[in-house]
Amino acid sequence: MHGLVGAFALMPLQDLVEFLSRRKASGSLTCERGTVHKTVHFVEGVCVSASSNDPREFLGQLLLNFGHIDEEQLTKAFETQQETKVRLGRVLAMVGVVSPEVIRETLALKIRETLLDVFLWDSGVFRVDDAPAPPTDDLDVRVPLGDIAREAEFRATAWQAFRANFPSGTAGLVVHEERVPSDLVPGSVDDRMLRLAREGKSIDEIGLALHSTDFHLYQRLYAFRRAGVVEARVTPHAVEAPDDVSVANAALHEARAALEAGRLADAEAKASRAVELAPGVEGGSAVVAEARKRLGAWLRQELLDPPRTPRLLVPAHDVALMRLPATDKYLLARCDGSRDLRQIVQLAPLDELEVLKAMKRFVVSRMVELKG
Repeated sequence: MHGLVGAFALMPLQDLVEFLSRRKASGSLTCERGTVHKTVHFVEGVCVSASSNDPREFLGQLLLNFGHIDEEQLTKAFETQQETKVRLGRVLAMVGVVSPEVIRETLALKIRETLLDVFLWDSGVFRVDDAPAPPTDDLDVRVPLGDIAREAEFRATAWQAFRANFPSGTAGLVVHEERVPSDLVPGSVDDRMLRLAREGKSIDEIGLALHSTDFHLYQRLYAFRRAGVVEARVTPHAVEAPDDVSVANAALHEARAALEAGRLADAEAKASRAVELAPGVEGGSAVVAEARKRLGAWLRQELLDPPRTPRLLVPAHDVALMRLPATDKYLLARCDGSRDLRQIVQLAPLDELEVLKAMKRFVVSRMVELKG
């Protein structure tokens, strides 16, 4: 199995997973698309662990999303983890915040979500290796690859229904109050979802606020849509430019030049764009990794050493009216002086580098100040 590599455009993940399941293979499967990297380890056709650089698939984010912990508890758990070097799930179970059963259920969900998201990719590359699985303990779980493949088939059908009703994450929601269930539990995930919809948040903004994965967010929305509780506001469809290998190569050439000249933000942006346009572009992954590594080191030194507390310099009401991406609105809402930047990075359902890049933009544009 060592050295098996390919592209999803030629071999869909469904075929690959079914092959590994039938063979009762052991090793690791790494999937890459653009700047997203995911790895699952499996033993005799059964997944035993998963890692991802998509923060929505982190254990802490999943526990937040399903209401098992709150942000204050997660912040304290991160502090304990940093002091003890004990795994986050173990920390939460040891202090009694979450039961071992819930940790195991959420770890199983983490494994499934890490791989199930890749079934939706129409581009990207994969690599299968003979790498041994990480050490396990009594909190670890086992999820058969065959079960994940069958769930992926169900989700493919479900996504067709979701997208037919909610074509774009930039759309807002109309709430039909007369249809809202009378027994909705205050403070529940569904209650918070409807409250955010009433505030005019887009679907993408709601997902960030709830720390939700895409599938579970749209699953909840679809259930409300079928009950007549919500519907999407009509918004114009964005037109995406087609992938272009020549454009990707040109962007990658510019990224290398920017990297050599020390223009790290420019290099990272151009390299990321190149691998988005053509995931298999030669040398793309290496340039992206180097640019992100150097840019991340520079931003961490500037913004997190020591960590300071961000505060808005513009009225929060004005931010709500600005035409900003959902991620920017989410982060600006956290700049209320209650947490330092390191805590915001830990809690955000966003990649650390993306948070630091955004915060640097906010500081340069005088939207935010960092107080020591």
